[in-house]
Amino acid sequence: MSKPIGYFTNTMPNDGSYLDELQQQYGSTFERLGKIEKLLLLHGVVQNLLSAEINVSGGSAAVNALSTVSPIVQGLHKRVHIGDHLGLAEALINQLKYQR
Repeated sequence: MSKPIGYFTNTMPNDGSYLDELQQQYGSTFERLGKIEKLLLLHGVVQNLLSAEINVSGGSAAVNALSTVSPIVQGLHKRVHIGDHLGLAEALINQLKYQR
């Protein structure tokens, strides 16, 4: 069973935050969103995180990272079963969460 968004964030029920508004509209586990909607939401969150990191690290760091990651992404697309992609995303999120 999924945990509520507040388990992973600083959101509390009825705290007036945007995440609280989203929980009220879509459920505390976003259960009223479909799979495509959740994937698009995740895509937007990742884009926000990437933009913030590029602002801190600089554009040249992003260019270097892109040259490293592009062939990996191509390999994932061609050689890793789609069923493993969500687990890989979870592993990367966990690593990023605790990386300093």
